[in-house]
Amino acid sequence: MRNVKAKMATHEMEQDISLQQGGTSRRLSRRLTDPAQSTWASLHTDLLDLIASRVLASDLLDYVRFRAVCLGWRVMTPCPRGRGVVDPCFHPRQWMMFPEGDGLYPGHPALLGYVRFFNLSTGTFVRVRLPCFRNHSVLDCPDGLLLLRDNKSTAIRLLHPFTGDVVLFPPLSSIFPQLAKLGCFISDSDNIQYTRFVRGSVSVNLAGTVTMMLGLGRLDRVAYASTGDRQWTPTSWKMKHLYSALPLGGSLYVVDGGWGLEPSRVLRIDPPEDSNPSSWSVIPPQMVTQCPVELLRSPELVECNSELLLVGYDSEHSKIVLFRVADLLNGVTTIQLTSIGDQALFIGACNMAVNSKFLPSVQGNSIAIVNEIGGGVMGRGTLPLYDLGNSTWLQVFDGNFVDSPMPRPYSLVLHVTTCCHRLFWNSGDILCFKQG
Repeated sequence: MRNVKAKMATHEMEQDISLQQGGTSRRLSRRLTDPAQSTWASLHTDLLDLIASRVLASDLLDYVRFRAVCLGWRVMTPCPRGRGVVDPCFHPRQWMMFPEGDGLYPGHPALLGYVRFFNLSTGTFVRVRLPCFRNHSVLDCPDGLLLLRDNKSTAIRLLHPFTGDVVLFPPLSSIFPQLAKLGCFISDSDNIQYTRFVRGSVSVNLAGTVTMMLGLGRLDRVAYASTGDRQWTPTSWKMKHLYSALPLGGSLYVVDGGWGLEPSRVLRIDPPEDSNPSSWSVIPPQMVTQCPVELLRSPELVECNSELLLVGYDSEHSKIVLFRVADLLNGVTTIQLTSIGDQALFIGACNMAVNSKFLPSVQGNSIAIVNEIGGGVMGRGTLPLYDLGNSTWLQVFDGNFVDSPMPRPYSLVLHVTTCCHRLFWNSGDILCFKQG
């Protein structure tokens, strides 16, 4: 497997991160670098490994800062660069690419190749130079990695934004001849439209082979490719309607069905087995649980506090209901989740949980509905906020982010809202930040 050193990311991660800590931290780092002035450099290897693993479990960039304390710590701990994609421990799961607003989409000439990233747990910002956006578009951000498509060849690249590691996959256009064999004919003019709405899941086997699974929303199918493959392999089976998808633990969880009163179920799609990859495309996935349509309408999957949740409307479409998938799996439908702590859920084309402490206009224990097409209690282009604690609705801002310019000044919550819609990442005509 070729793990190509990315020319896409031209920055030095450790240097960039250390410069953001301010003069005091830089002086402290220089002081700790001298072993004569600190006993920290002589920590026992086992203790150092334990601390490093806990820091890495918290956040990748904290781990980078940890390695920068002194030369001894740097030598004794693995470097993320070169392992950024092939070692899941180094995936930046809590980081999301941050749209700038004012039409400054990633790759806009005014940004000079720089892109900012936002930590959903800590509110930290990091700026990274990624000149690849001159000829690539973002399809998804699985595990914090950037799933990129070449605008001309449709070749797929999985890029670690902080280490610069990149893994290559076949052109996405290779899937269409295979779909034609399955009776699914798509014109050339529709190819791009059918591959825009994807959710990706990345997994790595013991041999270091990276596998990507793509949930193709408009095709109601899933496709996969591994490093070294020449084409993407689609499923021969088809879902009724791929309503929602979420990568978790190397698998892809999807809601099959979900429109109106249509029965829906949660499926778990695992990557192909090394011993028998050909069976993956013909054997339907296992059902995790059935969604209780009498209690939950328009179900969406979201991960929050390390749990897989289902969120949707009640039968009257007036309230938001929230269930743990684990409870539904055990047949428990009477327990609705009423508290998610300081987290705020954003539900849109992609769903995410954000620490509300860093969003001044959004309170904790709430759910924001990125209402692009209308429905529910609010109209199209609105951002209603549901308080789980007292079952009430609020309006985050006065405006319509679809049909009219957004009122200024732009708040952080509006930037986070655009993270729920990948189309806002790839075009200068970003509707929710369009200038009047």
